[in-house]
Amino acid sequence: MPRLRVMSDVGALADQGVADAWARIETGLSRVLPASLPRLTAPAQVQAIDAVEAALGVALPPDFRASLRIHNGTAWGLPSPVPLDCLYDVDEIVEWTTTWRTTMDADPVFDDPRVWAYLVDTKRIHLNGPVRPTLSAAGRVCVGTMNGDVHWFLDLDPPPGGTPGQVIRVDPECTAWDVLAPSWEQLLIRYAEDLELYAADPESSGLEIAPEAGPECEWGSPRGVSGTRPAWLQEVEALNPYTR
Repeated sequence: MPRLRVMSDVGALADQGVADAWARIETGLSRVLPASLPRLTAPAQVQAIDAVEAALGVALPPDFRASLRIHNGTAWGLPSPVPLDCLYDVDEIVEWTTTWRTTMDADPVFDDPRVWAYLVDTKRIHLNGPVRPTLSAAGRVCVGTMNGDVHWFLDLDPPPGGTPGQVIRVDPECTAWDVLAPSWEQLLIRYAEDLELYAADPESSGLEIAPEAGPECEWGSPRGVSGTRPAWLQEVEALNPYTR
């Protein structure tokens, strides 16, 4: 099968899967938080999405491109339809990813898997899944924020065991990094499922929703991982950076 045909088929599958997930999210929000629906924005144009890739020098995952063609981020305001203040639109994605790239430099001491293992063991940082505990935007695209404290990224270059395009949650204040889903489509499905669970039985859902504000940004941050190394760090010898 020609390569262009394969790429077209993959794109079509991503389009349909993302469209179905957004439809479930919108139905869920109409049941539990209808006042948030007006903050789901209109689609981005293909040319605007292409401009993001050109400006950042990356290829966005097909499912994220498909998502932007349905909702170009979410509008600021309360209640929010997502567990953040907003998802960024195409212009904000470029602006904030560029900001992260230019302000967060690699640290020659702390950007070391041996140091990360030590920091997890001593409960100084918290990792959930195959994600590097750095603030650098290298290999990442910033797609949303909560009050400048919690951020969602597409992780295009994850460590061993990760999936390129996985969605990560970075909380510098709480020194926590979480893999929310292996892809943007899976993130939308996870969120749709939790909205559906919340509508049926709030206690069974991973969401906490304040009617005036929207879903709490702690969604996706698990309990009980403090001091526990993820699988990809299990065999790494710990190094104390404070005794060098």
